[in-house]
Amino acid sequence: MKKIIITLAAALIIIASAVAFKNVYSCEMPIKNRGIRDAINTGSLDVLFIGSSTFRANVDMPMMDEACGGRVYDISYGGNQLVATAIQYDEIKRRSDKDYGLMVFELGPMMLTQEVALSDSRVIWDLSWEGKKALWESMYSAGNTDFPMMYEYFVTSGMDDLITFPVTEPFYSTRYYKGAKTDESVSPGKDRLDSEEFDISDKVPVQAQADAVVDIIQKCKADGQECIFLESPCYYRLQEDPVFQRYHEEFVKILDENGADYILASDVSFDTHNAAYFEDMNHMSAEGRRAYTAELIDLLKNKRTYESIRER
Repeated sequence: MKKIIITLAAALIIIASAVAFKNVYSCEMPIKNRGIRDAINTGSLDVLFIGSSTFRANVDMPMMDEACGGRVYDISYGGNQLVATAIQYDEIKRRSDKDYGLMVFELGPMMLTQEVALSDSRVIWDLSWEGKKALWESMYSAGNTDFPMMYEYFVTSGMDDLITFPVTEPFYSTRYYKGAKTDESVSPGKDRLDSEEFDISDKVPVQAQADAVVDIIQKCKADGQECIFLESPCYYRLQEDPVFQRYHEEFVKILDENGADYILASDVSFDTHNAAYFEDMNHMSAEGRRAYTAELIDLLKNKRTYESIRER
């Protein structure tokens, strides 16, 4: 009986230690080619992208890297939430003493409708304890912190990454380059994309996400941080959807009212009807990613903010 108690006690201590380590030190794990820590370790940057899987799939980082002389990175674990993006911005400014010429935030119209919740466990992995608490407080304010969520947030989320790290890290580090995908993803074809069902008619605005846009803009202005919001093109069925267009107009209105610069999907010469360019409604294939990035590089270079950075 005594041996059983000792074994159980030891197991509990190990589990508690693992949970504590994950919550406090996960942000210091030596992860390559993705995440806040690796971005900071890369050094001062001319361009830092901060967004969701849309940036991760749609920006060809080797091309951007060449255009920016290696001074570029893509942090794309925002979980499609502007609230998380604002917290990531705070995290970078708090933990890094590096210079960031231009920060490019995601202008995703449907991000304004996202519930403040745990939408990407990688966000938790990337954040320090202070950042984790900030995200939790945002979820608490939104009423999304019941006991099951608390258990997932602080205990189980990301635990598999911690346990399997020695085995999975070498694999994952080859799948990404400076935060972006490197795979040769292909389109499922026009017939598939044109028949794929999606319905965003029931989406409603979430004030916390709109407030986060304003928060990001105000923080950048207070810090003297150059920033711009970037809308990546979506497949035409989503891009031209009336609900999508309504939230697109709302997002742009917020940016205009707060004096923020932005690049719209329509500002780029990119064929949203070309099915070969898309893997799904809002993620590009490798072909589309390269075609889009070539246009984006030219557009960024012509922006006053980008030019002022390159002259420093």
